[in-house]
Amino acid sequence: MLRGGRQKSGWIGAAIYLLIAVASWAGSSREALAQSDTWAASPPQPEYGWREIYSGVDVAQDQWLFYSGMTIVPLGRDIYSDGWRLRFGGGYGRYGYDDIGAHTNCGVAVLNDICTEDDRKKQHFEVEHSYAEALLGYYLQLGRLTAKAFAGASMSSEHHLNAADPAHENDGTEFGVKGALELWLTLNETAWTSLDLSYSTARNETSSRWRAGWRLTPKVSVGPELRYDKNIETGDGAWNGRTGLFARYEWSGGEASLAGGAAWWIDEWAPKDPSAYGTFNVLFQY
Repeated sequence: MLRGGRQKSGWIGAAIYLLIAVASWAGSSREALAQSDTWAASPPQPEYGWREIYSGVDVAQDQWLFYSGMTIVPLGRDIYSDGWRLRFGGGYGRYGYDDIGAHTNCGVAVLNDICTEDDRKKQHFEVEHSYAEALLGYYLQLGRLTAKAFAGASMSSEHHLNAADPAHENDGTEFGVKGALELWLTLNETAWTSLDLSYSTARNETSSRWRAGWRLTPKVSVGPELRYDKNIETGDGAWNGRTGLFARYEWSGGEASLAGGAAWWIDEWAPKDPSAYGTFNVLFQY
């Protein structure tokens, strides 16, 4: 979620899609090699693929974000078997906010020609944001609990587009380390819950999302969701919060999810700047 945004997307997006293309080429080579081993008995084909591509969009008042990525199984049978994972991802978006602009002319203090608030006016700032990550992780099935843990390198960049804001001097590109934990618990045949947590040292970004789902049918789930986001742009003692509902449709080899609700910038536990939000994401395994 943005309340602080981010930059420089051209080469970042190209690098992300190059990584995905290389992973896809490696998958084709791996399958071709397996087919060429005619001297060995062909093993049973896995029910699921060993590559997973995801993409989505996140929209709220005066902000949007598009993201995509890929997870591959370098060693293992398929995407649902225990083992190591490689994940590459990134995104690009923009956001805007209103703030009081800087003084236009402060004069000379020793001549009593000092700054006043009369020349300060409300101004709208536009910011672009981009990020990228390359993570190594592990997938583990523990009965009804599915756990995924990732760690690796991350990049976050932002740039004010229309004017510099002296109160937000965080423009530029930051590199850091990111860690993520994703948990899914099947409660029974008709209910489940999930929790996603992540933290990156690049711009001190923290994110978490909780969902609880009830299966209306074996393929359709609905339920509530809560989200927490914080970075250096949100401010000390402030964070972004969301509460909403989601619907999720799954099939053999993929899923699609749609969510919406209310979002706030929360400063010292006081909700401000209310907004509606909506997200859509899709995932394919092959």
